[in-house]
Amino acid sequence: MENEDFTLDFMGYKAMCHCRPIIQRLHNKRDPKIVSSEKHIDLSRSHETILDCGTLEKCYQQIFDEAVKKYNAKQKRKDRRIENYLETILKDKRKGKHKNIKADGSRKPAYEMVLQLGNRDNRPDDDVVSRVLKDFCNFLIENYPNIVPIGIYLHNDEFSIDEETRQKVFSPVHIHFDYVYVAHLGKSLKTGMELQCSMSGALAEMGFVTAKGKGTAQQQFEEAVRHDLQDFAEERGIKIDRTPGEKHSHKEKPVYQQMKENERKEKRLSKKEQQLEQDRTDLDNNIESFNQKSEQLEKDIQANTEKSLDLFIKESKLSKKEKEQSSKQSELEQQESDLQSREVLVEMKESNNKYQRERNEKKERELAERERVVELGEAPLLEKQKELDEQKNEIDQKAKNAEQTLQDAQTIQTENEKTSKNLELEQNDLERDKSLFKTSSQKVGAYNQIWDEVERKNMSIDSEISTFKNNRFEDFTSRFNKFVGNVKKIVTAITTELNWYKAAFKDFWHKTPRDFRNLADEMDRNKCEDFSDYNKKFYNGELDYQIQEKNQIQLQHSVRQKKINDAYEWNR
Repeated sequence: MENEDFTLDFMGYKAMCHCRPIIQRLHNKRDPKIVSSEKHIDLSRSHETILDCGTLEKCYQQIFDEAVKKYNAKQKRKDRRIENYLETILKDKRKGKHKNIKADGSRKPAYEMVLQLGNRDNRPDDDVVSRVLKDFCNFLIENYPNIVPIGIYLHNDEFSIDEETRQKVFSPVHIHFDYVYVAHLGKSLKTGMELQCSMSGALAEMGFVTAKGKGTAQQQFEEAVRHDLQDFAEERGIKIDRTPGEKHSHKEKPVYQQMKENERKEKRLSKKEQQLEQDRTDLDNNIESFNQKSEQLEKDIQANTEKSLDLFIKESKLSKKEKEQSSKQSELEQQESDLQSREVLVEMKESNNKYQRERNEKKERELAERERVVELGEAPLLEKQKELDEQKNEIDQKAKNAEQTLQDAQTIQTENEKTSKNLELEQNDLERDKSLFKTSSQKVGAYNQIWDEVERKNMSIDSEISTFKNNRFEDFTSRFNKFVGNVKKIVTAITTELNWYKAAFKDFWHKTPRDFRNLADEMDRNKCEDFSDYNKKFYNGELDYQIQEKNQIQLQHSVRQKKINDAYEWNR
């Protein structure tokens, strides 16, 4: 099955059943006039009309026509006869009992049930789900006889746009089951026609009665159908996740949209903040690496300096030895001169003193040996001098390279400091935006809390006045403070709701004819058929100028992020 994870963590698929008195039959039947303006539908995908009994008037005639005729036949007064049962239901001024004083308790002629398995991120195979849901509709008709179907429609063509990838994400297969509640005289009804449209009566006949601790009859019915769908799907091999879902109080659409938008912005800011934190960490690592290299470079320079000093000392010692050798050489030369003088004397006396000649020859041999020793001693000194010169040149070149490396390191440090300052500015901007979104979210949350409290406690100014008057045994100051506090909450809740209605029309009273012409041009440009469509696109951020602004912000963010990334790559 599609998107199924066969690991131990896979819990199964959620089963959804939701009943509501709002039916959009033209949308369900995919009427071209309606669907052409709905941007979340891809008509190239499958959609199927399983059952369609025609208009609501025609359906009421098929269900209640015989009962209406029998009822009218018993009436002697014409004013008590029913001419059109559907109009009678729509004009009925009776209201049901609701805890929520703002709830619409008027009678509804028909209801809709939405059935679905899985969600857009975790769902079974579309073909398998289609067969299961179709079979389950037959199961509903057989097991819940007090709901009469008037239309069954299968949809697999709706999608949403992912905010990050901007790609289509298709919704799972689901069915719209349109039906009418039918109650019987003598079972749950005491007067009137044999068959009547009555939600409470029909649910009572099926065993669902509002009771404390069990919820309303409609809630019990909806929960029973959902459990039936879970069992029905599991019997056909689909794993179902039966863990209870998250519960939350109902909120008005503008408030809910604002909360979701704040959550999405909070996630994007958190992601960007993590990226900046990672960039800052990388920058700190680069600075630490640079400091380590600088310290190593200073150590190398110090070592080279010490080595150069040692070579200089050795060179000085060698120079001293050379001076001593030169002094010895001068002495030898002086000795050689003396020997030559003596040799002349020897030659002059050779004839007379042979012994002296031999002695002189012996001394000459000794002097020759000494000269050879002196020549052999000069060669290592010359070779050593050459070696010292080469080492000195090498040390000078390393010193120049070390100086250039130090300059490059200082340049890199300057660039890193600039990059760090830019990142700090980016971080400050993110913190400011995050603070603004957090303040907006807290403000919306406070208003919603007050509105929910007023709605939950069914608070009104009349009831507070009555409570204030009746609790006479309570301290006046505490009664008065409690009364003023509750009145403030009621006024705040009313003001909040009025602001929701005012938001769409606050600028209309001051617009000029030119403003309306511009508005009409803008509606044409955005292909809006009426102002409701325009207002919907405005709050969803789908107008052309809003899309351009989003794209421009995204482009600026990409360019700025690329510059930061390029700077880090260059520093590495």
